[in-house]
Amino acid sequence: MTTPHEEYERLRGERPDLFANPPGAWTAILDDFPTEGGPYGVRYRDDYILLLRDPVRFPDGRTGGYMRALHAHGEGGAAVLATCEGGVVLLRHFRHATRQWHWEIPRGYPEPGETPEQTANRELREETGVPARSMTFLGDFYADTGAAGSKVGLFWAEVDRPHASHSEEGIDRVELVPPERIDLMLGRGEITDSFTLAALLHAGVRGLAPFSSRPVRRAAAETG
Repeated sequence: MTTPHEEYERLRGERPDLFANPPGAWTAILDDFPTEGGPYGVRYRDDYILLLRDPVRFPDGRTGGYMRALHAHGEGGAAVLATCEGGVVLLRHFRHATRQWHWEIPRGYPEPGETPEQTANRELREETGVPARSMTFLGDFYADTGAAGSKVGLFWAEVDRPHASHSEEGIDRVELVPPERIDLMLGRGEITDSFTLAALLHAGVRGLAPFSSRPVRRAAAETG
């Protein structure tokens, strides 16, 4: 059985980008583990998440640990803003972390070896029952830059009407939501999921559905 330090060094060798020290980095990850300020290394691992406590040097010269979470398979998966007939496919999903129901777009962690687009297509089929008829990459996204280091791919897709829900995964409703209701939900603070908010922002800037029927907003985004 590997130790937390050995597992950390293995991960550092596999993914050196996750341990880079860019110019001006506020915390510098150290090459070695200090004798003080521990414990360091991979402190927890399961099929979904890694919790690291990095050995770092702070700006005042102190050394110590800094926690962060990474996805077990490297990247953080994908989320897809699925549209049909000008509306958005939203899932009503119960989340353990917040102990609340949230309106969300389909998303999920990657399977080993999957690209973000493959993850997006698989999660879309699993959670809505329909595949993408077309898919566009919107950009990369970090859900919580203060604690989580894994990157998520955001996508936009056209689909047929969804026909699935998954109560066993905490999804009790799949709805096709028209643009007017999206506006109301945003105004009332009913959409709080960061992946969904980011994807809607990207779609609005690009003039994609559900915003494609709003030429004034699209023109303002293009000239701004």
